[in-house]
Amino acid sequence: MRRHKGRWEETAVDAEPFRRVCGDDGSRVIYDTGGSCLYECWGELKDALWDELHSAINAGTTLRQTETHALLGGSIEVARYDDPKDGVRRFAVIENMDPGGDYRVVDYPDENTAVRRYVDIVRANEDPELPYRDTDLDGVDFEAPIEGRPEMPAGLSALPDGSVIASADADEWRYVYGRPRSEWAPTPDGPAPSGPVRAATGKARDWAPARVDVRDVTPPAWPDAAGGPGPNALALAVLPDGRTVLASAHDDAARLWNLRDGAAARTFSGHTEWVLDVALAVTGDGTAVLATAGKDRLVRVWSAQDGAALQEIGDHRGAVNAVAWACPPGQVPSLVSGSDDGTVRVWSAEYARERACFTVGPPGVEIVWSVAAAVLADGHTRVAAASDGPVRPAVHVWDADTGAKTHEFPLESRAMSATPKVALATLEDGSFRVAAASGSAVHVWDGLTGELLRTFPVDPAGSADVALGVLPDLRVVAAATSGPLTLAWEVESGTELVRLDHGASGLYQPVELVARPGDGLVLAAARQNDHPARALLLNLHW
Repeated sequence: MRRHKGRWEETAVDAEPFRRVCGDDGSRVIYDTGGSCLYECWGELKDALWDELHSAINAGTTLRQTETHALLGGSIEVARYDDPKDGVRRFAVIENMDPGGDYRVVDYPDENTAVRRYVDIVRANEDPELPYRDTDLDGVDFEAPIEGRPEMPAGLSALPDGSVIASADADEWRYVYGRPRSEWAPTPDGPAPSGPVRAATGKARDWAPARVDVRDVTPPAWPDAAGGPGPNALALAVLPDGRTVLASAHDDAARLWNLRDGAAARTFSGHTEWVLDVALAVTGDGTAVLATAGKDRLVRVWSAQDGAALQEIGDHRGAVNAVAWACPPGQVPSLVSGSDDGTVRVWSAEYARERACFTVGPPGVEIVWSVAAAVLADGHTRVAAASDGPVRPAVHVWDADTGAKTHEFPLESRAMSATPKVALATLEDGSFRVAAASGSAVHVWDGLTGELLRTFPVDPAGSADVALGVLPDLRVVAAATSGPLTLAWEVESGTELVRLDHGASGLYQPVELVARPGDGLVLAAARQNDHPARALLLNLHW
């Protein structure tokens, strides 16, 4: 002003540059190395103003922070600070993906808006090849080290790195940071149903197969193996190349076996206590994934191809006794788990995010021993669970998409050492079957109408297991183990197809069935001394 010799006039300020960097929600783009920002609007004062704001942000409180890809050493964070000009509380979202590279700071007048923007940025910058290294969420003061996975206080959840956050934030954490280390291919779309979902047949077709060929296909390496523990559970799957693989659970590990040559293809170790159940699924790209349920309250998901751990779910409050897969067309498979805590839960396998939770009864009183899942022709997923408690055992069936309970079938009381088991099978006409083993019988119901189709007697001594396999012509085979026997029946006619005497019983007596396209059914059954199982090929001729 001292140098000015002319007349001073007041002129309107050009506010357009400021409008471009200030949002309607009260946000301000303070600094951006790659675009418009307030820093660029401050003229000769920009460095001094930025230094003042930057110091205030650094002196503030970091609410959420994600260390970006380990090779880059940057971060994404939300910081609470007071604006040095007017003292107003603001919330800054800072993107520093690569130190020395792009840097962006945008602040907001309220925390929720800033956190939502932070989450969007984290998701948008995810890279499976360079996963996020760490995260730190606010709102939890409990940071004691996790040793042996102790009982967590109510309202808190442990993350895989051992840190503890509020349970209310756990789902969001998994969605943002809990992505698997591999891409999940959705299940291929199946043919559209020709009509509404309906019951399969009005009356049972009581003619029996003309002949049943039963061939023992147990690999020679299995009976010759010495010292191997008997399995707690079995799972079978047919891969796109025609191979049949078997998963077995024992002790604190699970194994994957090739039925063709009997080789133990892979061992999966990660549980701290017994693995109580296993389940196999084949994704849309033809790869197999294995789920394991543990007494340590964990559900783990593994890549059967390379043994990599893809996901861990630790939200159950008791031992996880059962696990099953559901593969809706066009979607990533879902996971179903049942626990001592009296709940059945449906999870997104991709994000470990809970999709549905069904309560059977009080924790530790009503125990869920077995779960099964099936996808109907209308795309809805049905979930079944076998449970028992102080009253009587029962099978519960829900529609996982609507949350409605469709059936509850009472079961016989079990022996002290036995546990009720359940299986599901879908048919091409849109109907499905529910089978359960408990006490001295195996029951099979029409899953849509609830009609009891068949009851098969079994040895009431010891534990029993049940499995279902689907044949052409809308027929179903049920298999069960109890006492020293494994039996299989064709459900429509009630004909016994096979009777396998193992000569011994055991605490765990798992059985599994899977259909091989054009090549009959594979039946796997085990006792305490079987390593891992006996395998039969069933071909029915009509």
